[in-house]
Amino acid sequence: MDALIEQVFDKIKDFRKDEGVQITRDGIRDWALQFGDDAAFMLAETENILNQTYLTKEEAIELFRNYIKKHIERYHYADVVSYLKDVAFLRLQPVGKSQNVIVDMVEEIIRNDYGLEVIDYADYPKKLFIYFDDVLITGGTLLDDLTGWINSDNRLVLLNEHKIALEVDLIVEHRFGQQMTCYRLEKQRCPGLNMSNIHIWHYYEVENHLKLYYGYGTQRLNAVAIPVKDSLSPEAINYWENLKADRHADYAFRPESRPAEEKFFTSSENRIKFERLLVDKGLYIISQIQNLGSHVRPLGFIYPSYKTMGVGTLFFTWRNVPNNAPLAYWWEVPGHNWKPLFPAKRS
Repeated sequence: MDALIEQVFDKIKDFRKDEGVQITRDGIRDWALQFGDDAAFMLAETENILNQTYLTKEEAIELFRNYIKKHIERYHYADVVSYLKDVAFLRLQPVGKSQNVIVDMVEEIIRNDYGLEVIDYADYPKKLFIYFDDVLITGGTLLDDLTGWINSDNRLVLLNEHKIALEVDLIVEHRFGQQMTCYRLEKQRCPGLNMSNIHIWHYYEVENHLKLYYGYGTQRLNAVAIPVKDSLSPEAINYWENLKADRHADYAFRPESRPAEEKFFTSSENRIKFERLLVDKGLYIISQIQNLGSHVRPLGFIYPSYKTMGVGTLFFTWRNVPNNAPLAYWWEVPGHNWKPLFPAKRS
């Protein structure tokens, strides 16, 4: 097990390092041992996942450097100066949230790579607006932010008339959340908006839409935990049946035959076991919560009206483990008998 611990440590050692969090080998061991005889199994599956979905800070810097280059190419700017005259990097989220961290990173990249300060071009009239964020999972943050922005200062009309452009650049998007967000933005929040005028790009996509088919194939169901119902314990099934929720129950479980070919987990059998263990440990954590919110589920936070075990996202970055990820990876509350793999920041 020591080799697995070392491999996991090597991958996530920069997690929230800038904020004073320190990942340790002993902490990784303590987390794994909470799974009893399945400790080595959970480490092996987690190591396989992290190799595919954990984004380090250095990888993120290169990702956003490439986004800048793509902007210049996609919108046909002659050089970075003409680009900076037109572009505005939106800061719609509160201070401390991912968007502001990313915009700071982008401004530093421009400073280091081109010797230019973004603020020096702030007074030019803007035509290209960039909304950066790390993850789109349910899409609630993006939906609220863009609703307010588009419905102000005649921007809906300007977008539809192609007088301004809006681009959303993400590290990762979840297909189900992206489709629901686009539908609600166009049909409910911003009547008259043509969504084709908003360009959404991502570095990594989680295909978690159980009902969406690609031609002859299906969603890969990668980087997400969606359990097989028949594999779960009677206690887990009872928990699900008694959820006070009435929407999307048909998205709670996946058929054992989906995905058609398992390419993300080490095997189809291991995936079933892995998801079952996360549900069991999530229920154990939930049993310790005195004032349980209806959005808290074993596989992560979800809209209270959704009758599922949670989103179950398995994409992580150097600065964030989404609360939509399985509780077993991040739950940390004083007095609760659980140690997370990804510790919270200590004051």
